[in-house]
Amino acid sequence: MKNIVLLIAAIILSICSYGQIQQSELYGHWKAKKIVKKSPNPELRGVMDGFRNATFSFLENGDFHLTTESKAPTFQMILRMIEGAKWKFDSQEQLIKIGTEEDGYSIMGIYPTRKESIMRFSLDESEMIFEMEKNDLKKVD
Repeated sequence: MKNIVLLIAAIILSICSYGQIQQSELYGHWKAKKIVKKSPNPELRGVMDGFRNATFSFLENGDFHLTTESKAPTFQMILRMIEGAKWKFDSQEQLIKIGTEEDGYSIMGIYPTRKESIMRFSLDESEMIFEMEKNDLKKVD
């Protein structure tokens, strides 16, 4: 009887956590590989182009970095806004929050999802979705 209760508990736990992203999975450098969904807002074209080849770096110490080759003025403004930003992961909402303690991590929100082995980042408030590729950059001595 005890084994059955443990088995049922294990099944319920695995069902509840199925498809859930864990914070440790996010650590590292993620490069936007492909645009899955573009924003319908034409004013966000420069922003979308900036994210097209951007690399999101989620460091274990909470630091966040965003890099791109885009020189679009709207994207450069975003880069200035997130300079020195931190990140934290809300596992209940499955939301990456970017900002600082002072602003309540409200500068940017990213919903990470995984379907099979493909990770996607959906940018909160923009409708843009990107297919991501993990690039763990190694130091070369």
